[in-house]
Amino acid sequence: MLFLCAMTRKIILSSGLKSVGYDTIAHVLEVELQSGPVSRYFDVPLSVYEALISAPSKTQYFNDNVAGKYESRPIG
Repeated sequence: MLFLCAMTRKIILSSGLKSVGYDTIAHVLEVELQSGPVSRYFDVPLSVYEALISAPSKTQYFNDNVAGKYESRPIG
């Protein structure tokens, strides 16, 4: 069983995403939506996180490459 402590998320400029964080050891991406919910996405490669952070449209990148592609769980 994997235990994660509280992850620090970075506030980002995005129409749909409010903040994102990444655990490089566990390969877990944490995403907070502008609408409020926070979810963790498991087994996400670092390259996906880096591409999300640098994408011109972070919401579009998230929708195309993360949402529905990785196991996820809401938190909070």
